[in-house]
Amino acid sequence: MSEWVRRHLDRWSTLDERMPVDVLPASNGEFLPPPATEKQHRVMALQDETAEEMRHRLGMSRRTFVRSASAIGVGFWAINQVYGGKWGRYVAGAGIGDPGPIGDSACALEFPEAQLNNLPGEFIFDVQTHHVDSGGTWRVNNPGIHAAFMALWSQSGPLGGEPHVGKDGHIYGFGSGGEVDPIENLSRYHYLKTIFLDSSTNMTVLSCVPSEESQQPLPTPEAHDSVNIINHLAGDTPRSVMHAFVMPNRGSYGIQPYAKSQRPIYQQAEFDLMEQHTRQFKDVLRGWKVYTPWGDVPYASGWFLDDEIGMAFIDQVRKMTKIGGPPVIACHKGFALPAFDHRAASPRDIGPAARQNHDINFVVYHSGFDSEKQTAYAGDSKVNSADRGVDCFIKSLRENHWDASRFVPHGLEHGNVPNVYAEIGSTMASVLGDPDQAAHLLGKLIKHVGPRRIAWGTDSLWFGSPQPIIAGLRSLQLTAKACEFYNLPHGLDGDAWDPRVNALAAGSYKHPHAHVAHWPTDHKAHPERTIRNHIFGRNAAVVYRVDPDAARKRIHCDAVQRMRDAYLLNPATPKETRPFATNRMPAGRTPEQVLANTWPNAPFTP
Repeated sequence: MSEWVRRHLDRWSTLDERMPVDVLPASNGEFLPPPATEKQHRVMALQDETAEEMRHRLGMSRRTFVRSASAIGVGFWAINQVYGGKWGRYVAGAGIGDPGPIGDSACALEFPEAQLNNLPGEFIFDVQTHHVDSGGTWRVNNPGIHAAFMALWSQSGPLGGEPHVGKDGHIYGFGSGGEVDPIENLSRYHYLKTIFLDSSTNMTVLSCVPSEESQQPLPTPEAHDSVNIINHLAGDTPRSVMHAFVMPNRGSYGIQPYAKSQRPIYQQAEFDLMEQHTRQFKDVLRGWKVYTPWGDVPYASGWFLDDEIGMAFIDQVRKMTKIGGPPVIACHKGFALPAFDHRAASPRDIGPAARQNHDINFVVYHSGFDSEKQTAYAGDSKVNSADRGVDCFIKSLRENHWDASRFVPHGLEHGNVPNVYAEIGSTMASVLGDPDQAAHLLGKLIKHVGPRRIAWGTDSLWFGSPQPIIAGLRSLQLTAKACEFYNLPHGLDGDAWDPRVNALAAGSYKHPHAHVAHWPTDHKAHPERTIRNHIFGRNAAVVYRVDPDAARKRIHCDAVQRMRDAYLLNPATPKETRPFATNRMPAGRTPEQVLANTWPNAPFTP
């Protein structure tokens, strides 16, 4: 581990001086970012000005200050100042038991939500994380994807990307990737540092991007190696599991109905590969990742979970469970680049597929989100499930009689869809800068999918360190108006089994609920039972077969934790040799950049 640290030190003199909370639009490469709003620019300017005031008052360099908990607190304070917050607001001390609002003065701000150590009851399980195989053959036989990685994510640019230029024109420092080979900055080494050392994340699911196996930037065997290396470096504690990518429409030639006797040319090859991966990697293989809008023919060869391609795939997933394969389908829904088959990015098939296949769990990646502004659910008569968006995902469940309201246990007021999980990777990051949107996103997913059916994801490594997003969920509080509207009297601090109970208040469990599984009888506070902490990882732990408390116990003193503590908590560690957080936002910023670099010859204009 010490050799790994020396290999990837961030040199103090070249560290970036950006603020850590970045609310400007950014893309993971799967969608076109909208233009920045005037309010977003105001948030960035306000936190920048306040940071300068605070660091001078504290006698700190900017480079030091932007890596402090106070800097993250300043970011969320600035969001509150600009947006006000009628439905949601960021609060210092939220989820700890003694919340207090962030006041008008940021200069006295303490922000415990920014700390890297886990808060009480917290187990952070990020089910959407990525890196690339920096030495893979895809760099030769898939040059388009190779060029896109180098162009879309500035951290993979030459010597770490573009410099940060201040308002005074001064260059404060270059990106801290610093690899001679730019793609190395998206490698497993930076994956381990950015996610496990620079954030509070405890475990991850290493996922993949849409591409057939021979051109995959992270082939399944390489992903398996990464998971094993990560877990081994952590002292053989469970730090990571993985998906395997499946393309059941490979060889399809466009939009058409398929008969059972007429399948995509390479579908059987994909199914054979599923069996091979199950037999080889079932120790850490926990789900099958699919992109329904992705196909061999741009714009035209997507598929649905409830069409002939989808049903054949689900049958194959079921067959694989007999030899140890996971009964979990992680399906991309929502975000759609122009060359995607947009109709197949719709979540309209989630409802029927989930209702017809009770034995399969469906993790809906991005929750169908497609950059739309988040408000309360618009209502069944105003939503078309064939469109894209979180409301369309909800409508798909409701029109198939498979939403949470159908599964409310006797005596309770909130239910959970049996086999559907709403994943919020990229989605939470997209609404982070507006606490009202964040409150509506979580409120309606809790109401219509269930408080125990929201899965945490961030889409890192593409967005850099997930710590600001983690701090955002830790500190988000629903206002009284939102609590009443969504029937959540204690907001995200309510008990995930019965939100009417405040899980952070001692004595809340004095009346046993015989109908609620594992109901506490000790009259103590139980932060591990809050909706917030279930979103962070305890929900996904069920479907990905992880015991969060056992994992937390082993992680508490493993090698990764000791390494993080050594450079974060030991004041004797020289700043020149600490592998500090990069504070980079490597994602693409404009539609022009995404389109030009991903499909430079595509027949469309932004």
